[in-house]
Formats: sequence, structure tokens, C-alpha cells
Amino acid sequence: MKIKGDSYLPLDALRGALVRNEHGCEFRIHGFSIRLDEVTNVLVDLKAYDEDGKLDSEVTCGVSIHALESWTIQLQGETP
Repeated sequence: MKIKGDSYLPLDALRGALVRNEHGCEFRIHGFSIRLDEVTNVLVDLKAYDEDGKLDSEVTCGVSIHALESWTIQLQGETP
């Protein structure tokens, strides 16, 4: 399957997706936010895995969506 460059989906569809940075560290997308004084910069709220391989339920970090350009993403589909 090829994805056309002008394709889109709502940001909410990315919640729960597994993302991996260039160093192999994995995170889950928890949500999205913006700073009101910089509304064109979407922040991706990420939850990291702890050393036991469990999601840290307490801590999220906001990363600019532009900084994730070289990361990989694995979407999580819903099942009935």
C-alpha cells in the first residue's frame, strides 16, 4: 500500500500509537497540545516506558511534531 503525500487523518487517530526515535527508545502518543503564544507548533505528548518495560503513567513530555520527522510510528487500529 502506498500513501499519497496529500493524505491526512485527525490527530486523535494517532493517540496510542507506538513511536520510536533514532536510538530505538519507544514511547506512546498520549495526546497533543499547543502553546497559546505559538499555535503553529503542535506538541506531541509522549509517555515513555520505564526500565521494566511498562508505561510510566505519571510522566508525559511534550515534543514538537517537527522533531519527530525521522522517528517511526506504528498505528494502533481499533477492533470491534
